[in-house]
Amino acid sequence: MINLRHGLVLATFGVAVSVLLAGCAPEQPTAATNIQSAAFDAPPQKLLKEVERIVGSPPIALPAQDEGNGALLTGWQEGFRGQFHIVRYWHERTRYHITIVPDFSDPAHHSRIQVTDETEQRPDDSGPNVEAKTWHPAPGIHRPDRSTELLHRIEQQLTAAKAVSSSSRHPIPAPGTPGEG
Repeated sequence: MINLRHGLVLATFGVAVSVLLAGCAPEQPTAATNIQSAAFDAPPQKLLKEVERIVGSPPIALPAQDEGNGALLTGWQEGFRGQFHIVRYWHERTRYHITIVPDFSDPAHHSRIQVTDETEQRPDDSGPNVEAKTWHPAPGIHRPDRSTELLHRIEQQLTAAKAVSSSSRHPIPAPGTPGEG
């Protein structure tokens, strides 16, 4: 009876340890899929200014610093539920590195936007533990879905701005004026 009870305790302990360790397993970095990009028919300097304006305005509203040479670094976007660690989900925040790269074949008129993410995490924001409120770099965690979402929003804004500027260059003639079909 004692051996059976001892074996049951060891088995329960083994299962508990394996569950806890599985919750702490680090994610494998996916560097190859970390960069999201899209091409545009715009000179790099103009595209950089437009992207900086778009990222700083609602609905995105992230402060952006010009890092020079066609690169922006955004402020932190918070409120993400992170990985499961030791009986709870951690908090995450992400900021984005946005790079405008001139097109090799036509650098004066074509550019590419590249977006990569950088994530930090913390266990919790409650309790007296200062460490629980401190953000820690998480270089092994990549969230390409967040980069893709940001790039998609930038693309939408650029497309809308292009549609507005092209319609203002070619106004629709008023009825009864020359040029009406």
